[in-house]
Amino acid sequence: MSKKISGVVRTAIIGSGGITGAHAKGFLAQSSKIQCVALCDINPEHSKKRNEQFGGGLKEFTDWKTMLRDHGHLFDAVDIALPHHLHAEAIIDSAKAGKHILCEKPMCTSLEDADKIAAAVKDAGVTYMSAHNQLFMPVVQKAKELIEQGAIGQVYWIRSQDCFLAGGGNGFKGSWRAKLATQGGGELIDTGYHPSYRLIHLAGSPVKEVNGVMARFTQPIEGEDTASVQVRFENGIIGEIYTSWAMALPYGTHHIHVVGKEGQLFGSNNTLYVLKKDEKQPTEHKFPEVDTFEAELAHFADCLTSGTRPIHSVEEGRAVLELILKASQHRPIFDKVQGQ
Repeated sequence: MSKKISGVVRTAIIGSGGITGAHAKGFLAQSSKIQCVALCDINPEHSKKRNEQFGGGLKEFTDWKTMLRDHGHLFDAVDIALPHHLHAEAIIDSAKAGKHILCEKPMCTSLEDADKIAAAVKDAGVTYMSAHNQLFMPVVQKAKELIEQGAIGQVYWIRSQDCFLAGGGNGFKGSWRAKLATQGGGELIDTGYHPSYRLIHLAGSPVKEVNGVMARFTQPIEGEDTASVQVRFENGIIGEIYTSWAMALPYGTHHIHVVGKEGQLFGSNNTLYVLKKDEKQPTEHKFPEVDTFEAELAHFADCLTSGTRPIHSVEEGRAVLELILKASQHRPIFDKVQGQ
């Protein structure tokens, strides 16, 4: 258990690009628990834009190593939102500097780096949280609760999905996401990370077998833009992941679908349907809307002030990465990078 923080958690954001716009909204909404006090990005324009979103006045840096070494007294924790290939180094440096860590998915891009992260976090005695924001979707939280209560009996099968047409099909052309070396893969290690950790969370069991099939339909990137993954868990549950940047969620389907001996659970966002075995129509359950980034930051802050373990830490981050890497091991080498 790491040392508790007393009072508001002071945080530095490392990587001030696109996704941190959502993080910033969460910081502002949870300012009584956690506050951003510094920004670090190699591109000063990114920090300037994010600083303006916060209302100005935040310290700005261009090198996280310098920030950690010379200005670490300003903050207790870091929120890492860098290109994927930089996550491991930033996490390890932050841990060695004694900072608690929230890191966007994926935790890193290799199992070797995952093990180095685990050792660094343990040696430093800091808290690491994988920023798996979709665990805070009401539909996921309620489904997990009902599964654990035995509401649909023994679980047989789970599907977890996340699909959308990214940027009209050319959304990542020329970006770091377009390259295997910096992305760490294709769509599956990016957007596909969400349905992957949701699946593992709902199954509540280590992964036993993985098989993945991938394609690239529209995106001008080196990796896949669509993936279908089949999983068998040690507890016998069969799982499926479907994820794509080339198409919308298949019509009539949901973010999650769970089938058990005594019924089914399925839904998206804040709506969950429960269909018992002997019923002809499902019961609809609607929950209040939740900003998952706001909930994620509140949870991170609560863990630091109470000294408790986050819902997903290093172990879960590694488990999701291992699933994705196993699914990706037979990724086809595409003939060319489309659109280039």
